[in-house]
Amino acid sequence: MLSECEEHGYYRGENCPICNKKGKFLMNENELSSLSRIMAGALRHFPDKLSLMMDGRGWVDITSLIEAIGVGRSGFNWLRAHHIEALVATDPRGRYQIDGGMIRATYGHTIDVNPDDLPISDLDEFYYPVTEEEADIIIEGGLHPTDRKKVHLSGSIEKAIEAGKVRTPKPLILKIDGKKTKKDGLKIFHAGTDVYITDSIDGKYISKVKKKAAKGKK
Repeated sequence: MLSECEEHGYYRGENCPICNKKGKFLMNENELSSLSRIMAGALRHFPDKLSLMMDGRGWVDITSLIEAIGVGRSGFNWLRAHHIEALVATDPRGRYQIDGGMIRATYGHTIDVNPDDLPISDLDEFYYPVTEEEADIIIEGGLHPTDRKKVHLSGSIEKAIEAGKVRTPKPLILKIDGKKTKKDGLKIFHAGTDVYITDSIDGKYISKVKKKAAKGKK
């Protein structure tokens, strides 16, 4: 559930994780899950279905989003700005951003947006999960977007393994040399809690993580 503590702000759960007091109820688990799915669809995949005007960096007016969800989805006539703000503030993956009455998804898009105003990462290494069959092909030909408009990277081996297990039980992890990409002017943006995005990555920056290192991070 989603709640609000008068002293410490929004949180997920019944009691505030800081003071352990029961806060103001905002959403139950079903409402939170449903709203999350609707927002992901509207801000990443099909803003047109909700008649939302989106700019080139993925921003839409938060009031328009609330009105579209409240009108188009039964059971959400109670939705207000603070519900959206609470969801965004407590999202563990950092998928959304609110600024000056506007909201956007920061990664995961299948529509043409270019969030090039996100902060540029200063990490020295990034990671990407693949299958055994894909590894050499990618090292030779580079990383390019597939089902999403940007290449999505992880900042740790652990998160790359976690992401890779969605596709294969034993992902092989590739390492991207962040020092070299920075030196050569390639911009890799920090888009989520542990998500980094870029347009593409040449194979010269990519290598396999040694299996012992990957196993040690499981």
